[in-house]
Amino acid sequence: MTLSRQQKFDKFQRDVLDKLTETNKLLEKVCALLVSDQLLQECVSPSGEARTAEACAEIVNESFCAGMCLSEELNDHAQVFSYQKSEFFIDSDDEEDEETAEDEGDEDEDDDGESPPSFSMAF
Repeated sequence: MTLSRQQKFDKFQRDVLDKLTETNKLLEKVCALLVSDQLLQECVSPSGEARTAEACAEIVNESFCAGMCLSEELNDHAQVFSYQKSEFFIDSDDEEDEETAEDEGDEDEDDDGESPPSFSMAF
């Protein structure tokens, strides 16, 4: 039984969604373990005294906020870097034409999933 392109694409989408769902579940477990580990570490102060639950929660909350600030700063730096990179490296029209030709070649595939043989010559 051969599947149409639409059926293949639908199957691919379901597979990707299943993998993302599985990955998200695993990431949630990792996050829960990291928070639990931090809570356990913060239950005792560096001087060896036990901390209250509120103090531990406040420390965890502050470290989460600090992590979010660092993440935002990293994203800002990444955007600045991306902008500077795009200003410095200007794509030529020849590269865009090659990419367009490759993309058009992908659309010519047969329904059985195999692409026809193509030959190219370079001088």
